[in-house]
Amino acid sequence: MRHHTHTRTLTRAAALLSTAAIALVGCASTAAAPNGASAGENAGSTRVTFALDWAPNTNHIGVYVADELGYFDEAGLDVEILPYGSTPATQLVSAGEADFGIGGQSTVQVARTAGLDLVSVYRVTQRDSGRLVTLADRADVDRPADLDGMTFGGFGSPLYSALARATIEGDGGEGSFEEVVLDTGAYEALSQGRIDFTLSVATWENLQAELDGHPYREFGYQDFGVPEQQSTGIVSSEAYLEAHPEESRAFVQAVARGYAYAAEQPDAAAELLIAANPDTLGAADELVHASARLLAEDYLTSPEREIGAIDPEAWDAFGAFLFDGGFLTDAEGRPLTEQPDWSEYATDAYLG
Repeated sequence: MRHHTHTRTLTRAAALLSTAAIALVGCASTAAAPNGASAGENAGSTRVTFALDWAPNTNHIGVYVADELGYFDEAGLDVEILPYGSTPATQLVSAGEADFGIGGQSTVQVARTAGLDLVSVYRVTQRDSGRLVTLADRADVDRPADLDGMTFGGFGSPLYSALARATIEGDGGEGSFEEVVLDTGAYEALSQGRIDFTLSVATWENLQAELDGHPYREFGYQDFGVPEQQSTGIVSSEAYLEAHPEESRAFVQAVARGYAYAAEQPDAAAELLIAANPDTLGAADELVHASARLLAEDYLTSPEREIGAIDPEAWDAFGAFLFDGGFLTDAEGRPLTEQPDWSEYATDAYLG
């Protein structure tokens, strides 16, 4: 596998792309070579491209494990990881510029409804890792309802605001607050008093805040009535899956092996992730290990289903949340009048 890493810091807004992202509809601007036999170091293997959604982090750990332990080689694949750029991974996949990429449940539900060619083929997290957060030393905030009338640090997406509002309302509050779009790090905005609360990711940012000595007080959306979702996943396009069924099956199964390893041996998997991305993660050893352990304990697997498999109830329930909230539009931007068949948006066919 050819690694293309970069040193951009994982920020709050980008991390949220893995939890409740809205994919923008448009044509991809980053070109990748056409799929085919690799002429590189794995001559004779089939080349597959994989698009990151941000700088390498523990959401991607199973992909890097599959590379470092040779699972892709064993599957006859030469996988190239494409670096994050200005074009979302979902757009690259839909446009055929990448074969696979990172894309969570809500991303697929919103983007495919709006016309992108996307299919969820693997679910990295079996439940939502997003949280509503404020500073832990706020004496005036003990529960979400206390956030009524305060200032929310958002990211320009109505869905993020809706998650905050629904969590507050689920605790008996009115869900009324002022919103500003963050232009700096969330902790800086919180500590400076420019905002009172925002959204965060339990498996990365919350851990970083705790390690830095300024932990967040966090509220899980699902604890206050927001439907569950499988917030991080891997997507492909129907066009690629139909044209390359064997390669697709080989890729998804190698990735599943990688995430299974990470679930069973999180510290070893963390070391493999860091070794593959020394420039990006070399100084984040403690965070990467803590994140890998939390993912292994609470997110990568479920006793109710095979690793990476669909939770149909979550897709139906969160899809209804999106539909009822008016977040779903067709390719012309018109609001949907009928819910899609969510079973067409995700598949387990390539897992086994």
